[in-house]
Amino acid sequence: MVAVFFRTTMDAKGLLLLAFLIGMVGAKPRHTGRRFVASLFPVFKTATRDTDAGILSIAHKQTGNCTVINSDGKVYNLQLQDNVTTTQFNLPIISELKLGSYTERRAIEVECTTDVLLYMLIRRHTNGGAEAFPVLPVESLSGRYMVPSVVDNALLGVVAASDNTTVTVQVKSSRKCAYTFQGKAYRRGNQFTVVLQKRVVLQLARPEFNPPIYCDLGGSVVQSSKPVAVFSGSSALPYLPRTDNADGVMSQVPPIETWDTFFYIYPEGDGEDSAVRILAAYNDTIVHFGSAFGPKMRLLNERQFYEAAYLTVGNIHYINSSKPILVQQIFGEFQKFSVYTSIVPAVATYGFEYLIPDIQTTRMQYERHVRVITSSNCTSSINVDARWTLYSGRSYHIASVNFIAPDNMTVIRSNSPACPFAVHVAGFGHNEMFAFYASGTESRDPVPSNSLKLTCTPERWLVTLDTKALASAVDVNKNIYMSNTYCPGVLDGDLLVFNFSYSDCNTKTKTNNALMTFSNYLTEYERDPETDLVTGSKWRYNLECDLNMHETDVINSVPVNSTVSTGQTSGNVEEHEAAVTFYTDSTYENEIMGNPLKMDLVSDVYVQVAMKDVTDLKLLVDNCYLNDNNGADNSTAVALIQNRCEANHFTHVKGRVDKLTRFYVDASQLNKRHDNIYVTCDVTFCSLTDFSQKCQNGCQMKSG
Repeated sequence: MVAVFFRTTMDAKGLLLLAFLIGMVGAKPRHTGRRFVASLFPVFKTATRDTDAGILSIAHKQTGNCTVINSDGKVYNLQLQDNVTTTQFNLPIISELKLGSYTERRAIEVECTTDVLLYMLIRRHTNGGAEAFPVLPVESLSGRYMVPSVVDNALLGVVAASDNTTVTVQVKSSRKCAYTFQGKAYRRGNQFTVVLQKRVVLQLARPEFNPPIYCDLGGSVVQSSKPVAVFSGSSALPYLPRTDNADGVMSQVPPIETWDTFFYIYPEGDGEDSAVRILAAYNDTIVHFGSAFGPKMRLLNERQFYEAAYLTVGNIHYINSSKPILVQQIFGEFQKFSVYTSIVPAVATYGFEYLIPDIQTTRMQYERHVRVITSSNCTSSINVDARWTLYSGRSYHIASVNFIAPDNMTVIRSNSPACPFAVHVAGFGHNEMFAFYASGTESRDPVPSNSLKLTCTPERWLVTLDTKALASAVDVNKNIYMSNTYCPGVLDGDLLVFNFSYSDCNTKTKTNNALMTFSNYLTEYERDPETDLVTGSKWRYNLECDLNMHETDVINSVPVNSTVSTGQTSGNVEEHEAAVTFYTDSTYENEIMGNPLKMDLVSDVYVQVAMKDVTDLKLLVDNCYLNDNNGADNSTAVALIQNRCEANHFTHVKGRVDKLTRFYVDASQLNKRHDNIYVTCDVTFCSLTDFSQKCQNGCQMKSG
């Protein structure tokens, strides 16, 4: 057991949006769950006063019951009586929701006894105008979001799932638009913080919508101390291109860690009806956007978006990026008040089964239009009786089918583990519509039980996959990874072995009483033979281990003044400061603070070296040391990083970006007891345009 004193100075309350897994394929979002939080938002088609109506559509595979807490606090109990169907609940009609920026306890909470999918429809009760979207379960929520927004009358909503949730919004608005919250105006580059209680909604919007106010919140950031649900849209989004016809649009924003890199899009409507918005979370994101006519390329940095307007109808468009992105499709139909936005699912998140909601209201019956997209080899594997259209390009072969769903259609399935697909649902009424990509139920496990052996130690995964046995069930090309392409297996004959720590490969960790659960998955990616880029995921096998938590020891954290040195610089770069902070978790959310601090012995210590000031520079971490005498005598120092390389077997670099470096240290591997241990680092600051060898990130150790 080791008592460790770490030195730290950085105030870790700032917004840090740079994830430690840069360029990796995102974690697959989970859409089924038992607890959900959402909200009604203002939706307008005309300026006439009206009331607002909301409808919950609960898709479920088992019987059970759900408890609904409405916006006014009233509780309703629902019975889910049939298997594999949807149960609809009409929320009581409420007064018209107002525009503007404010907080209000009006969230709706749903808690069920069985796993369900939840969809919400919001509409003006009498005058029409509708929006619908799938709702993520609470367990899929996060504390970090980036907002896609829309170009007109932008609205942002944040819903707290827990009491005492601190929410910080960093505003990125267009055309010098200001949003007034609690008497203060916030413009591009400003931020504000508010504490929300459970079921309280933070709404950020302009106080008027007619005439249209061309305000865009694209690239705004939401960060919270506890998981929240974030919604993005508009109370009245005009038809594209802009006219006086408008409709409400809304989507729930997925957490950044679930974003991905490859997408297919089918433009709806006429040639000028459809657009797509691509939002980047990381710097130097290369986006290839194209169709059968060939690709186009864009370079996006963190919080930047590119909007490709007026997509060509009749072609499948693809988007491929070097780092995870968010893709939002926008559609508007001329003079019919029919506008929607949809968050486009990545190919890697396609499902094998979809429960299709049939959302109807007493004042409007919607005709359901369903579109299915899958591989051109999979049309016979999906239970859709309609004529498919095939699309081929230089790097894809895709099939799509569009049909009006009969009233009795509740489920669409694939009978092959090699044939996942996506489903888009649109409801058309009189001068109004809604649309969204449906949420799939959890994917089946395509791996035969006799082909996989799973062993979990207190420190790491050990997964052995028999590719010969696996080939009897699926067509294996051996592009098999744990979660992402940075975590391949090692082939030993027919056995593919994955041996990674729980801190690697996007492994998720949850703690429940004395039990710690680790979850990950194996997946087989498809690659383009010419570019070697990942173009899809053929199948996915979920992995999970439950381990008893070990005893804890006291690790003392004593905040003292940092001696992080600013080393050499390049060109005319002035001296800047960096700071070291320490965390208990791989998501870098729980900072080690206080004295004493109880901590699990088997847990690693996560270290971050970051710029203290935000500048147009890049930070390179040259060396880091453990020292038990405050850095006064280097003879006792233990090197963690040397020449930008991992210096030993118990130090692991997690990621390097321009503003920070993250690594973790296995404290249990320290070979002696230290009473006072400090961390010092030597760093280099370089201009972003300095590409000399000394300003290249990554290991600088010379071979030989």
